[in-house]
Amino acid sequence: MTAEVVILETCRGVTSGVCPHAAPLSANTLAELVELAACAAVPVALAELARPLRRHEQFRLAVSACPNACVRPQVADLGLIAVREASVDPEACHGCGACAEACPDAAIQITAGKAVINQGTCLGCGACARVCPSRAIASGPVAYRVFLGGRLGRRPRLGTELSRRLAPREAVELARRTLAVFTRDMRPGLRFADLVFPGGLPGLPAWALA
Repeated sequence: MTAEVVILETCRGVTSGVCPHAAPLSANTLAELVELAACAAVPVALAELARPLRRHEQFRLAVSACPNACVRPQVADLGLIAVREASVDPEACHGCGACAEACPDAAIQITAGKAVINQGTCLGCGACARVCPSRAIASGPVAYRVFLGGRLGRRPRLGTELSRRLAPREAVELARRTLAVFTRDMRPGLRFADLVFPGGLPGLPAWALA
């Protein structure tokens, strides 16, 4: 059985200095994800078939270094999108509006002469911080938006997004748990989304929320 168990797809932004939109990802985090992918075991029920894994039987892990999501993490078995929460220093802000003009998600308004970020709308791309002439906007540490159970094929669906963003260590641990479920429970004729949402039922399983 020569086919890869895990297909790890990363955008070009995971390489430092290559993409102007990318958040600075931890080399240790990326190395751990690469190791997890390389060491993943073939699910027992699939190994018994004594043939290479088919594309839909492989596990797809996609990592994007910014919300542009070039490697389509929303339709991966497990998708990670790096984000950085922006914050405004009102003392340094001059209310010039450069950040509001640069924001692709209309998440910034100028109120009483100061920039105000709507965190519920902001996707954490960092464009505002890059254009602020007074350096009044700071980008916080990298965290990950997480999507589980996406799929393409005959019945495509977007993955379900976790309700909170995960720190890099938490994202790696979730990847570890997710691959353990894949190894234990994957069966011929299934996609990983069938394990996340048995019978098509909504709601994430307990192992994904630990």
